[in-house]
Amino acid sequence: MFKKIFDFVYYAKKKKRAGGGAVGLSSQPQNNGAPVEGPVANKKERRVYNDGHDDDNHDYIIRSGEKFLDRYEIISLLGKGSFGQVVKARDEEEDCYVAIKIIKNKKPFLNQAQIEVRLLEMMNRADVDNKYYIVKLKRHFMWRNHLCLVFELLSYNLYDLIRNTNFKGVSLNLTRKFAAQLCTALLFLSTPDLSIIHCDLKPENILLCNPKRSAIKIVDFGSSCQLGQRIYQYIQSRFYRSPEVLLGIPYDLAIDMWSLGCILVEMHTGEPLFSGTNEVDQMNKIIEVLGMPPKHILDQAQKAHKYFDKLPGVDSYTLKKPKDAKKYRNPGGRRLHDILGVETGGPYARRLGEPGHSVSDYLKFKDLIVRMLDYDPKTRITPYYALQHNFFKRTSEEGTNTASGIAQAGLHSLGASPPFNSLPSNNPGDTNVQSSAIRLRSDQCRGRTTMDCDPPPIASMYHGYQTAPMARHHLPHHATVYPMNPASAVGTLVHCRPTSLPFLHPQHHPYQPIQSQPPRSLHSLHNHPPPPPVQQPVARVPTSHSNRTKQEQDDMIGVCIGQSPVAINIT
Repeated sequence: MFKKIFDFVYYAKKKKRAGGGAVGLSSQPQNNGAPVEGPVANKKERRVYNDGHDDDNHDYIIRSGEKFLDRYEIISLLGKGSFGQVVKARDEEEDCYVAIKIIKNKKPFLNQAQIEVRLLEMMNRADVDNKYYIVKLKRHFMWRNHLCLVFELLSYNLYDLIRNTNFKGVSLNLTRKFAAQLCTALLFLSTPDLSIIHCDLKPENILLCNPKRSAIKIVDFGSSCQLGQRIYQYIQSRFYRSPEVLLGIPYDLAIDMWSLGCILVEMHTGEPLFSGTNEVDQMNKIIEVLGMPPKHILDQAQKAHKYFDKLPGVDSYTLKKPKDAKKYRNPGGRRLHDILGVETGGPYARRLGEPGHSVSDYLKFKDLIVRMLDYDPKTRITPYYALQHNFFKRTSEEGTNTASGIAQAGLHSLGASPPFNSLPSNNPGDTNVQSSAIRLRSDQCRGRTTMDCDPPPIASMYHGYQTAPMARHHLPHHATVYPMNPASAVGTLVHCRPTSLPFLHPQHHPYQPIQSQPPRSLHSLHNHPPPPPVQQPVARVPTSHSNRTKQEQDDMIGVCIGQSPVAINIT
């Protein structure tokens, strides 16, 4: 029964994705900005259901000017998806515009949406000030047998942003701002009271709050689940699908960090890092860049036979030869170093000579991405440690900055740091933790700008939690002992995953209870994998490059979506 329901939803999504397009809560309509005039018409005549309110796809027939609950006036159709539709509406009671997600009038989609509502309400209760980059669910209601979710109205998604740079990508500075917010959001989702896995993080599901600001929010928790609860086998869009999901290995919160690593590379290069046409192609494209997965990962993979042959007698694996094997490079032959253009002025030398795009900047970015794209989810970097990475420091000489402030805030909540208001900051351009842990305020000398949706200090998320093992799992995804930032000089922290929550196996049915498994063992500082070595530079002839003017640098790449200019005033 439940398997039938889940398969119905999954294959509906798969069919919709094959047709292209993604739906978010953007204010940009799919019908080129034109309001809906009467029922949405298709090329062929459709039958109607639900007393004439639904089409034969069980979607609500949208009519411009119609009012829901005598409160929400429908303005335009923003988009359609496997789940239903999203419309722009005017809330006459609050005098504002909203996005209403109208779920299909089918039981499987209703059940799925009810899970999304529950998770959104949990997140919104934990974020009453709306500061952790998660979309705000204002309310929900039933309308003519359709569940309707009312959201704040946001702007363009990050795929729109990439597309309107002609797929050349955004600057490293803007990528950094997005990365800081997304890591903060993942850190928030990993708090003990939430432990939520998004399961479908991609550029289409990350929306700008304002077309002229770099603030973003994560949307679409329709595929999400809590650690240890309903687990789906078919998760994550293919380009951003983690190795453990591809290989059939039990997965957890770390799959979202893999997706984030892929997203950040795409934001800067303008192209997906791993653009497989199917799962076999996807795995081969990952191996082209990262090399072969470690043996201990393949040993636990239930689907290893799909991609690899196990060599008899030598206890090792070799990559299967697909029919079109010639199109693939040798494992590790397509280096991330070259994809990012670390020593050649960025991707295709497009950033050559631009401030903030030095070899040092790119080495930091590459190192962070390598840690996000660790094959092993146990050692993959967590949001907590990602926010301490040098990529979020302007220069190596700068003292405690935004990222280390977050680390200090985490220490303070565990009683291991000086008073919160005494945390030092040697960089006047960086915001003190007292004002915000991720608030990248205006720094005109570096071309930075104020972000919307500024969060409070991360310590507020941890306040009141004890240091017992079961209460520390919100800091990293994996158990490890790390030294803190040298600037903090406060020793080490021991973190581990929750012992009360089971790990998730993709074979478990979404409605099937999961048996708890023992927690993963702690890794000491001595056996934690060392930082990846810096690869030697490879000479590369720069491709076409035109010098950008100061105005172009200040106004970011000229972005125009639906003939509406989007100027993000940061480099």
